[in-house]
Amino acid sequence: MKIIGLEEEMASMAYTEACLLPTMDGKLLRKVVSDVSNEIDKIGKNIAKMSEDEANILRVECYCCGLQEECTQDYIFKVQNSHSGKWVCGLCSEAVKERSNRPKTATPPSPPPPLLPRPSSVVAGGGAAIDEALSNHRSFCEEFNSTTRLNPKLSFTSTMREIAKRSNLSRANSDSSNFSKIARSSSCIPKLS
Repeated sequence: MKIIGLEEEMASMAYTEACLLPTMDGKLLRKVVSDVSNEIDKIGKNIAKMSEDEANILRVECYCCGLQEECTQDYIFKVQNSHSGKWVCGLCSEAVKERSNRPKTATPPSPPPPLLPRPSSVVAGGGAAIDEALSNHRSFCEEFNSTTRLNPKLSFTSTMREIAKRSNLSRANSDSSNFSKIARSSSCIPKLS
């Protein structure tokens, strides 16, 4: 049994009234329309709408990683408006959002060289943070594509070297009071004292 909602029932009644034809003696005849023809009309309308949507699909390239996607114009404009006029893919968008929400550190790492000239209309608030996050993420992607993808074994080795350096630095900078050193006040051999 099919349950019909109020909107479907109203549409059905309007359709039924449109199918009633008057006769000469004042009676009404009902025009019979098969369900198949209705479904064919619906499918035809859906195909027309899909072909219209396909005409609006464009191929765009991510500003950071170079990934190409097919998107509608509305989606492209929405992403560009939220990322200082640059289109970024979903993964890079999340990375940029995360990077722009990070608090500023006291001693930031050396900034990457600017890739593109910054527009003069950038607002000092969120726009500058997004621009900085975009340029940082783009430089990260370029470094990844030029090292890791070309030679994964070398990249693994250099990463392990960096981890060892950081570990060594953290040990050297740790508080020396944590480690108790044995102080030698006198020798157990009397000749040495």
